[in-house]
Parts: sequence; structure tokens; C-alpha cells
Amino acid sequence: MKLGFIGTGSISDAVIRGLLTSDYPVDQVIVSRRGERFSTKLAADFDKVRIEDDNQAILDQADMIFLAVLPQIAKDVLSGLSVPKGKKLVSLIATIPIDDMKAWLNTDAQFDRAIPLPPVEHHSCVTAVYPGSPDVMALFDKLGGAVAADTIDAFDGYGTGSALMATYFTLLESAAQWMVAHGSDYGDARRYLAALFSGLAENTNKSPDQSFSDLYDGHITVGGLNEQVAQTFLREKGGAAIHTALDEVFARIKAASSS
Repeated sequence: MKLGFIGTGSISDAVIRGLLTSDYPVDQVIVSRRGERFSTKLAADFDKVRIEDDNQAILDQADMIFLAVLPQIAKDVLSGLSVPKGKKLVSLIATIPIDDMKAWLNTDAQFDRAIPLPPVEHHSCVTAVYPGSPDVMALFDKLGGAVAADTIDAFDGYGTGSALMATYFTLLESAAQWMVAHGSDYGDARRYLAALFSGLAENTNKSPDQSFSDLYDGHITVGGLNEQVAQTFLREKGGAAIHTALDEVFARIKAASSS
């Protein structure tokens, strides 16, 4: 399998590194020079990575092509390119509908959208895919797993959920600074909290049949400290704030898609 990447940024970098350190059958990865900091380093680190200056050449030579340019320039980059028969396209471009990209490329090729996140480099993140072609799902399975969205609204919902990443780090930083104010060394507080949340994530992954509510029940003592913090979070409208934020992000994604 030859893979091509039109646009080589941090997400393309994570996907490529993840695939080339997995058992996915890759013969060659052809990357565009655009994003030279990433493409040059990838070519230096992996013999299977080759840099190509011409986007059309990437389309001509690769079997599956990933589109990973900024949405603001997507139309300019894709318009005028020709997609040979039998190619498979995967867009990593936020908000742009498949029908728009097909029109710009004048193609009826197999076309999926995907939302890989940085941890795919370490095969530790599930990727949302729409509509979920079997070969695209199989590829992302090698990077930590994949879920196929049945509708575009469901796919945009996964994209909205991914916007919680910065909130996670904000929560940890806030907790670490509170611990520092009470005498902890920052490095020790960071190590402690990172291990705590990593352990919780591992417990969650090992309990796929339990809902988050079930896991909540298994990690508290009624009237205990964990329950107290969770109830304070809800009392202070933390849950409502998350719903409001997700509603606003979802609306932003929909507005961008329609424009």
C-alpha cells in the first residue's frame, strides 16, 4: 500500500509515525513538501517516507491519499487536481463537506473524513471516521481503534468531543497549581496527577461494558471525598458549562460546514 499526504502538519506527522511503527502494510509514504519542518524530519526518520513537490504526483502515485491542508486554503489547493480511477481519499480537513471536496476535485472516488488526534502516533487514540469505508477503518484500527459515524451530525459530534482536550489539561494544571499552593513540588504534583488520570483511563478501557456512571459508582464511597468533589463540580454548574461549550463548538462546526 502506498499512502500519500497532501499537507504535512502535526496531525499528518502523528498518523504517519503511528502507521510506520505499527504492523500496517505500508510500502511507501509520499508526503508533500508543504509543512517542510514535518516532511523533512519524517523523511530523515523513515526510509519509507519520500517528499514530493507536486500534489498531482502524489495523487498519481499513491493508493490512498490523505488531504490535510488548512480549510481556508482547501479549495485553492484541491481545485484543478485530477483524481485517477481507483484512488481512495481520506480528508483530515475540518468542517469541509465531502460533496464540496468531490466537486473541487471533480471525482466520484471513495471518500471518507476522519478526525485523528495526536495520540494516534502511539496507537492510543480512537479515530472517528465518516462514513467508515472498511479499508479506512482497518487503517485507523492500527492507530488505536476507529468508530464509524452513521450520520454527519454524529461525526461532527465526535469532532466536538475532541475539543475537550485543552479542558483536560486545564483541569490538571489547575489541580497541580492548587497542590503547589499547599506545599507540593510542581514536578511531583504533575507526575502524581498524570499517573492518577492515566490509571483511570486504563481502568476505563479495561471495563468496556461499564458506563461512565457505573465507573463513577465504583470509584466513590458514599459520603466520601471523591463524591464530594464530583457533587461540588455539578453544584457549581460544571456539567452545564461543559454542555454549553460543546453546544457552541457544535454550532461553530455546523456554521463553518455550511459556509
